[in-house]
Amino acid sequence: MKKLLCVFTVLFTALLFTGCYSWFENKISMDTETGRISLGDFLYQEPELTSLSAPTQVLVSQGLYSGTIKIHWDEVPYANSYRIERAVMEPDPTTGAYNVPDEGNFQVLSKYVYSNNFVDTILAAPSDANKEYSNRYYYRVSAENIPKGLESSEFTEIKATSCGWLLPPPASIEAGKGESSEYIQLSWSPVPLANKYIIYRGEKENGLGMEYLDSVTGNTHTYKNILGSNEKGIEFYYKICAERSDYSQSAFTGLALGYSAKEGAPIAPGNIKVTNGKGVSKKSLEITWDAVSTHTTGGIDYNVKYSVYRTSSVDSIYTLVRNNITGTGEVKITDESLLKPGIKYYYYVQTIATNPNDSSDILKSSFSKTGPGMKDEAAGWLLSAPASCEVLESNVDSKVILRWTPAVGYKDVNYMYNVYSIDTLDGVPQLMVHDIQPETDVTISDDEYYTLEVDKKPFYRISTINETEGSVESDYGAIIAPCPSAPINVKASKTSSLNGKIGNYNPNSNGVYPVEITWSKPVGENPYGYYVYRSTKPDSSFRKITDEPVTDVLSFIDENETARAGTFYYYKVVSLNVLMQGKNENEQTLDTRGYGALTREQWFREYNKTIMSSQNKETGLKLMHKDATAALGSETINGNCTGTCSYSATMQGLGARIIIYYDKYADFYINNDPSAGYYFLLTGNTNTTANMSANGSMDGKNTAGVEGMYPGYAIYDNVQIKGGAAAGGTYTVCTQDKNGNAILNEALISWTVGEE
Repeated sequence: MKKLLCVFTVLFTALLFTGCYSWFENKISMDTETGRISLGDFLYQEPELTSLSAPTQVLVSQGLYSGTIKIHWDEVPYANSYRIERAVMEPDPTTGAYNVPDEGNFQVLSKYVYSNNFVDTILAAPSDANKEYSNRYYYRVSAENIPKGLESSEFTEIKATSCGWLLPPPASIEAGKGESSEYIQLSWSPVPLANKYIIYRGEKENGLGMEYLDSVTGNTHTYKNILGSNEKGIEFYYKICAERSDYSQSAFTGLALGYSAKEGAPIAPGNIKVTNGKGVSKKSLEITWDAVSTHTTGGIDYNVKYSVYRTSSVDSIYTLVRNNITGTGEVKITDESLLKPGIKYYYYVQTIATNPNDSSDILKSSFSKTGPGMKDEAAGWLLSAPASCEVLESNVDSKVILRWTPAVGYKDVNYMYNVYSIDTLDGVPQLMVHDIQPETDVTISDDEYYTLEVDKKPFYRISTINETEGSVESDYGAIIAPCPSAPINVKASKTSSLNGKIGNYNPNSNGVYPVEITWSKPVGENPYGYYVYRSTKPDSSFRKITDEPVTDVLSFIDENETARAGTFYYYKVVSLNVLMQGKNENEQTLDTRGYGALTREQWFREYNKTIMSSQNKETGLKLMHKDATAALGSETINGNCTGTCSYSATMQGLGARIIIYYDKYADFYINNDPSAGYYFLLTGNTNTTANMSANGSMDGKNTAGVEGMYPGYAIYDNVQIKGGAAAGGTYTVCTQDKNGNAILNEALISWTVGEE
């Protein structure tokens, strides 16, 4: 109330010295039309900082480090800390493409980062088999200053520079197996931006004791390990890592077995096949080959045995399946060792000839040429359910669309599919649709997915049937479930008493109480839980404010640490199924934006902004700023938005009486947006009575109407005037909700509130 009360100082002081007017005129210029200069005119007053700007740039390491991704962003003035969120995007299982994440994909990585860089440890101990190498990691950053109660910034935009990935090891490594007697040929897949490759070699199949062998430049992907005479025929194990120009290194590849041919080495067996390999069995594969009849060298008939190895479509490292295999004619073994569904396996057979007179004299053939893409490829796979399944929405409320990838090997086998429904997560699957024929009952899309519309059920599982081999059925696939519909009747409270329980909550440092968000279940559905998100914009930059899903109630109290008066907050609620999946959210309406009630003190500060604006010397009331008796009289002005403000100053006995009346007066729109409504809409009086010593009191009552953002009222009856200015006493303040009900009942606040 400084501007209002300074008027009384000028007016009353002038009244005291009216008789000496001519003396003052000779000493001090009394030109009231010329603008006065005060100390404040020489000082630049920074506008109040209420919110932070978003970091202008986020830079993320891309393939630089084997286990970590480093994130850097520009510092934001006045930011005390930063909040980092991450979205992990896996490649599409059929196309290998990556989707750009939406806000629902982001999870909090760290809430309090006190510098403008961060190291995200993806792998504490990187190895050759980590699937994380194929992921893409997106990051977004928000600037915050919670201790000072500043509004957090929006999140940074999702750009190519905010996506990172790990430095992978070479995806495959091959070592020669008996093709040459002079060297072992190594080859490997390239790593983008590798400066060189470092090669290690050892003789133990567990990788212990390996030693540095050599290095080659980054544009080289092969290496000949020339062997000394004492190294020929020895089995060596190799591993390779990629190194960049900054000396950062990838993890090592798995171990690659290699050896050179000895003179007189046997031949590899022929006619190697996986006899039940095309999705016939759910747990094993059978491998057959034609035995090498005999092996004689140097006049000695060697004993012949075999070793079987395999690689896979996800791992090119050779795994020993079995050794010391004997047999004549057609030899057969069954492989049940750690086979997994959804993977193709490739088999190799090696002949091992041992001198019966000297067990250390061992001759080994090269591996059979039966790997992927070779003429005599020996491949097999278990009968597997589709590897990737999901439930999509249908245009029909009672239906959903199931979407799945074909089972492994579908180009070689005529598969059918069964769809099962489940009522509860641990329930027994019930056959729902059977013998689904590709190209007849379902069609495959360009991205190699099948789709089928079915009745809506709580859960589904899909199996594969191999009709070529007697209609053998795979195990059930993973449980999938529809994402629940969006919740309905989503509402955020607006300056609410929180159902009369506002006393149970503490306001934040900005004097703002929490917002309550309520909703109803989607019609006919019972979601497992809900996530709640908040933003200062209706269409972007939402952040999840529930660390855990809300499961027991249909409401949430948002105790926003940085909420500020005059700011709308937009809320969305996402329904979740029991698998913690959800993507359906409420639309943004007037009901879904909310804001918390204010403390009495903060309410008065915000209310007082309109009072001060109405009495501004340049844009508000003019008469009250004149000197001496020129300030007597009356004046009416229009509000910037609506209503009027009337001023009346008259002599009253030996003092003065000043009445300022507001009639539905508003100078500000909420967020400067006329469609959002008035910030404060005032009706009532702020009156002052003082004697010739400029001492007195104030009276009157002014209300902020329900058309404003924060209804309530202020009573001036206890404010004391001393020397023409407020110098003691209290205001009486009551805050109200939009229906005029008291939120915080009448109570006294210090006369100093609003003087800051």
